[in-house]
Amino acid sequence: MASAALTAARAGQHARLVRQVHAAASHLKLDDDTYRAAIAARADGKTSSKACSIAELEVVLEHFHQVGFPRPGGGSKRTPLTRTQRKMWSLWQQLADAGRVRDRTMKGLLAWIKAQTSNGVEALRFLTPAQETTVIEQLKQWVGRV
Repeated sequence: MASAALTAARAGQHARLVRQVHAAASHLKLDDDTYRAAIAARADGKTSSKACSIAELEVVLEHFHQVGFPRPGGGSKRTPLTRTQRKMWSLWQQLADAGRVRDRTMKGLLAWIKAQTSNGVEALRFLTPAQETTVIEQLKQWVGRV
C-alpha cells in the first residue's frame, strides 16, 4: 500500500513539474524547436517534458529560471549583464542623455533591439554574438550622429 502511495506522489510531482516547464516555455515565448532543444540539452537528448524524469525536469526548470522565468514568490535571480550587454546599455544611456531616446529604460532598449533584429529578439540573452556586434555598431553610429 505504501508503494502505491509513493508512486502516486511521484506521478503528481512529475505532472506538476511538466506543467511548470510548459508554463516557463510559454512565459519565455519559446518556439517549439527552441523549447525541445532546451530540454534535449538538459535531459539526455529527450525532447519531450513528459518523457523526462523528475530530476531531469528539475534541471530544465532551473535553466528556465536562470534565463528569466520567475521563481515562485517572485524571487527571480537577475543575471548580471555581460561586457557587450553593458556596452549596449551604456550607449543607450548616452543616447537618452542626448535626448535622442524617449525611453531610457531597459524596456526601451529591448523594444529597439526587437525592432532592429530580423528574428525579433526580446531579451539580451537571446542575441547571437553577431547580433550583439551589429547592435553595438548601430548604437555607436547613432551616438556619432548626435
